[in-house]
Amino acid sequence: MSPPRPPLALAYHGVAAVRLRDDTYSLFTRPATLRRQIQVLRRWGYRFTTFGDLAARVQRGEGDGYAALTFDDGMADNHSTLLPVLRDEGVPATVFVATAYIGGRHPDVPEVPMLEAADVVALRDGGVEIGSHSHAHRDLTTLSFDEVLADLRRSRRALADVLGEEPTVLAYPFGRASEETRRAAREAGFAFAARAEAQGNWDDPWDQPRQDMHSYSGRLGLWLKRDNRYEPIMRVPFGRIARSGGRRLKRLVR
Repeated sequence: MSPPRPPLALAYHGVAAVRLRDDTYSLFTRPATLRRQIQVLRRWGYRFTTFGDLAARVQRGEGDGYAALTFDDGMADNHSTLLPVLRDEGVPATVFVATAYIGGRHPDVPEVPMLEAADVVALRDGGVEIGSHSHAHRDLTTLSFDEVLADLRRSRRALADVLGEEPTVLAYPFGRASEETRRAAREAGFAFAARAEAQGNWDDPWDQPRQDMHSYSGRLGLWLKRDNRYEPIMRVPFGRIARSGGRRLKRLVR
């Protein structure tokens, strides 16, 4: 019997059938692709849980063999498209909501609507963990400690107004966090906080690593990310060239 896989947190954004050539920021994963990735992870022996539960398990030394699907920003398709996929597949997930975006439009893709407050409630009631993605979605490492603390507290209050309870998990905008950022997350009341691009350290509850999932992410990429090999490969010239070529090819096909 093979040993359990290492803990794995994957960072997605939207779930929609957007053509790669139209997905300028690589924010959308097709529903069918997400289903295949869930099934692959199952074949690899993973059990699914929320980000908060995964982080807590890791702190207890019980995280091996568990994976968490997380979705940043709070796009409306997280309710309309993602939630049915999660129900069909029988898996939980975590949606990190930037509270300034609720009821609005995505700043990078203005044609994309964001979750309404009622949608956030419906996701929570559907078994999805709701976390904060800050309030204004600014790079927190560029702000003072007091500014970060104020933003994070504002996001917790805004979600408490919607859900009746404050969130306990946070995903840093752009996955960026300094020592001061992490300290602010602790003081704001978050139990766990997530990075991106494989940055962070499982030993630190406020610096938990996630692997980014993009519109062009395939099974090979998922395999490399599972073992935390993708980002190191992409830091060398050959890896960057291979990734760029693969993206261009997929955009021509899709």
